[in-house]
Amino acid sequence: MASLVVAFIVLSVLADRSAPQRIVTGTIRACEAGEWLSVATYRTDPKGFPIALRETTAYEGSPTAIKTGARVTIWYRSVGERRFVADKVRVLADAAPH
Repeated sequence: MASLVVAFIVLSVLADRSAPQRIVTGTIRACEAGEWLSVATYRTDPKGFPIALRETTAYEGSPTAIKTGARVTIWYRSVGERRFVADKVRVLADAAPH
C-alpha cells in the first residue's frame, strides 16, 4: 500500500513539471493575498479567470503590489486542479499618467 502512495506522489510531481506553461497579461479583477487571483484580458469575460498562487510562485516586483486593478503578466500551468497554478507573476508598471 505504501508503495502505491509513493508511486502516486512521484507521478503527480512529474505530471506537474511536464504540463505546458502558458503566459497571460491582463488586469487583476479580484484576489486573495497569497492564495489566488483572477486576471482578465480583452479575450476573457470581465471577471477574468482564476489562477492559484502557491508558496513556490516567483514574483517580479513586490507581492504587495498584487491587488485589484494592477496589470500583471503571469506564467501558469494547468495541473489538473480546480484552478490554473501560477509559476511566476510579474507586476507591470502602470502606463497611465496619474
